[in-house]
Formats: sequence, C-alpha cells, structure tokens
Amino acid sequence: MSTPDLILMHPPSVMDFRKRTLLPGPVSDLIPSTPVFEMYPVGFTTIASHLDSKGYEVRIANVASRMLASGRFDPDRYVRSLDATVFGIDLHWMPHVQGALELARMVKSHHPDRPVVLGGFSSSYYHDELIRGFPQIDYILRGDSTEVPFERLMAAVEKGSPPDDVPNLTWRDDGRVVANPLTHVPEDLDDMVIDYGQLVRRVLRYRDLTGHLPYADWKANPMSIAVAVRGCTHNCLNCAGSCDAFARYLNRSRPAYRSPSLLAEDVQRAEEFIKGATFIVGDIRQAGRAYSDEFLKELKDRDVDNEVIFELFTPAAKAFAKEVASSVGRFSVQMSPETHDDDVRRAQGKHYTTDGVERSVDSFLQAGCGRFDLFYMIGLPGQTKESVAGTVEYTRRLHERHRGARLFPFVSPLAPFIDPGGNAFEEPEAHGYRLFASSVEDHAKLAVMPSWKYVLNYETKWMTRDAITESTYAAGLGLNSIKRDLGLISREVANRTEERIRRARSLMSKIDTIIARGKATDADLDSLREEASGLSECTVCEKEELDWSSSSIYASIPRMVRALLRGR
Repeated sequence: MSTPDLILMHPPSVMDFRKRTLLPGPVSDLIPSTPVFEMYPVGFTTIASHLDSKGYEVRIANVASRMLASGRFDPDRYVRSLDATVFGIDLHWMPHVQGALELARMVKSHHPDRPVVLGGFSSSYYHDELIRGFPQIDYILRGDSTEVPFERLMAAVEKGSPPDDVPNLTWRDDGRVVANPLTHVPEDLDDMVIDYGQLVRRVLRYRDLTGHLPYADWKANPMSIAVAVRGCTHNCLNCAGSCDAFARYLNRSRPAYRSPSLLAEDVQRAEEFIKGATFIVGDIRQAGRAYSDEFLKELKDRDVDNEVIFELFTPAAKAFAKEVASSVGRFSVQMSPETHDDDVRRAQGKHYTTDGVERSVDSFLQAGCGRFDLFYMIGLPGQTKESVAGTVEYTRRLHERHRGARLFPFVSPLAPFIDPGGNAFEEPEAHGYRLFASSVEDHAKLAVMPSWKYVLNYETKWMTRDAITESTYAAGLGLNSIKRDLGLISREVANRTEERIRRARSLMSKIDTIIARGKATDADLDSLREEASGLSECTVCEKEELDWSSSSIYASIPRMVRALLRGR
C-alpha cells in the first residue's frame, strides 16, 4: 500500500475520553455526532478532492470515530503505524481543542520530521497563540477556503523550500513567527469539489470504512452534504460564522456562493452514491431571489429522488414553500429561532418574530414538508429561567396547533463554548456575558472538567452556569412530557428519557460535591466513571429523533458500484 502524501486526521473532543470521568451533558444531543464530536468538517472532503485532482494521494483518518467504534483501539499505536509526507489536523471548532493538541503532540512524537498542519475556524482565530505556544504544530492554514493554499504548501514541502508565497499560512522561520497575508478568499465556490467517488475509492484502497466515516452513526443514518455558501449575511451574536466574525478574522467581507447549477449538480451527484438525505449548507435565499429561483429550477430539472433538507435563516413566504415543494419530490426544513421571545431573539441578532416562524411552519407543512425541525437554545442574551420555561410551554402550543409527527421542536444549551470570534466573545460585557476562558490553554483546561457545567466557557448576567444547566434539564423534562402527553413519542421512550435526565442531574450533584471539597482527583471521580459513560451519548432526547434516513449505508452499495463503474 502506497504512503499517502497527506493524512487528514480528526481528533476526539478529549483525547483520553475513555479513561476520564466526563459527564458531557446534552452538548451534542441535537447534532448527528456524539459528545466526542466525531463529525469531521466538510473541508476534509473538499481539501481531499482538490488535492486528489492535482495528483496528491490523500487519506482521511477519523481517530474519534475509530475510538468510539472499539474500546481496544489504541490511538497512539495507530498514529505510530501511519506515515505520510504531511499530517493535517482540524481545529475547526473549540470543543476539539484538547483533542487536537494531543493528537498533534502524538503525531510529532512518532513522526518528528513530518510537518503537522492545523486548519479551521478556531485555528484561524488562535493562529498566533498556537504557533508560538505549541511546538508540535508546524503550520496553520487560515481562512474558510484552504484547498489552494494546502496545494501550495504541499508543493513547498515536497521541494524543501520555504513557504514564503503560500497564502493564508502561519509558520516559523528559524524561530521567527511569520503570518503570510490571508489573501486566498475566493469570491465564489465554483472551483470547490465534493467527490464522493474519491471517498469510496479511499475506503477501498485503505480498507478502512470506520476511519473515513463522517460520524459514528453514519452507516445507519447516512447523509450527504451540498455547500451553498461560505460566509454569511447574518450577524448572530454567539456565532463564529457571523458576518462580523468572517470579516474580523477570516478576511471575508461578503459571502461566496456556489453557482445554482453546480449546487444542483452536487445534490444529484450525492444521490448517485448515497441513498439518504442531502443537507444543503446555508439558506439558499441569502444570495437573493434570482439565485434561489434558478437553483430550485435546476433541482427540478434533475428529478432528484433523495430527500433534500433546506435551511431557513429567516421566515419564508408561502410562495417560496410552494416553489421548494415543486422542485423536489421529498424535502424537509430546519430553522433555529432559538427562543419564542422576540426580545431575546432580537438581542441575539435575529430580527424576526415568532409569528413569522409560525407562518413559515404553516406554509411548509401545507406544501408537503416531510419534517420541520425547530431548534431552541439556552444561554442567550436577556434569557432567564422563566423565559426558558416559556419556550418549553410554547412548544406545547406548536404541537397542538400542528397535530401529527412532522413538527420537531428541540431545546438544547449553547454549549460547551461560546465561539471565539463571535461578537459575544469579543465584547462579552457589552452583551451581558462573563467568560471563563479566553486563550487556547484556558479552553483546553475546561475541556477535561468532569461535568459539562464546568466546561461551559461562559455564563450570563441573567443565568449563571448553575441556572443554565438546571434550566436545560428542566426543559428536557418539560419537552419530554409534552411529547408523551400528546402521543408524539411512546411512553417507553418518554420514561427512558426522563430516567436519563434524572440520572444526569443526580450525577452532576455528586460531581458538584466532589469539586466543592477542593481539587478533584482521579480517585475521587473513578467511582463515577461507569455511570458517566452510560450518560454520554444523549440526554434530553433520543438520537433517533434526529434521523433523516430510513436506509442504512448498505442500501447505497449498489449505487456506489454503478457510479464507480461509470467512472464517476
């Protein structure tokens, strides 16, 4: 088996999570991955596809997914067994900070002469601190589009020449930190490629399905992705992907869009390989009505059979819902109003009303939407415990208004971290926040705290850490009761969820007692490890409530074979 030019490695949130007592709480209940955050960024796929097209051999190694798949898997031995010209590790979101640093240290200890490259939003934000403070890191690629810079860096490494002309790169030159200008900021995404055929071929070449899985449950619940945009026109207070954040540290003054025809082609190509839902990243209306109209027309012309999931960043008119329904046979919608309270939502940077949300739900359900997901958050500016309770009760009215199982409201904490780079992180006091971490090292220390309450890097002047965690559990119980009372979930599922929440509350109380006595030792926490492990995957709802696909990956195998035989 040939040695790859690049191995892209995805770390778990905490490298030794299997050996620690960690109560992660519901920090990942509303995303496909577990609290280990084993879902690698879509940039892995686009970087690999781009470099493949330039003749480089790229392997993806999802270390987090492998650790979840087998308790016997030894990441240190695995890293020692690998080799590549370059190792790349993502630090895209801060929940991975401890895992990324430890994985980079592991790689460098076994392969001291191989360059280690970090990339992603969080790496971009902390590039100077990372390159100065962590010798296991050689290069950091900044920005939201590092496919071409990575190609330029690979060429420099191959030649053994200094990477002076590699855009977006932070590096060391004889101990001196150099930050090359962040100039590669594409105006559109038409050169971006998500090549599922290459992904399948890499799985076969390295005989490694688990290491290439986007997340642990992907085999049972496969989903493909089509990226409409990088950047954003909105300015949500807590988001590192807001328009202010993009301008502040990613040098992007306006969004870059995939052309409508290529985006529709992406959806069609995904269907050739994967039988399951295709999620479109970004609200297709951000680029204007002409863009969304053209995309939906292109989608209709391709007669897509897979379910297509659309994001709404703001309420949508009835005409748009009808247009979506006419463009594809099966579709669903996701929206994050975050609260039922218009004043709190406005403070969060979302300037629309609950009435507008309700009209959108009405329009899409009437148009035949398969399911409409609504995501509500805890830890917002101006939000109190009473406001959270009001959101939960509001979901009862929503369910009563829309009888049936096609509406799915969820409630989750804003956790574990407020994103560095967002306005709330940059100006916490001005927005009513208090931060417990500001540096990379601060966040890495928080990540290994035994309870998610102490991992939170913030509290607000309206809700302390204690209030945020208690409101989260109370909201979970309340929403669970509503779904049980209205027959939306079985009594068995409801009882199971209620028991999990009560056990999590009890375990958090035990951890609080240990911490209150002083510095918690391993011996203090060891007796709680098994109990904490049993509460690690989900808390306030069943993971199955998020499933889009009714087909496992094995239903996609005939499609993959046909596509590969056609040379796709």
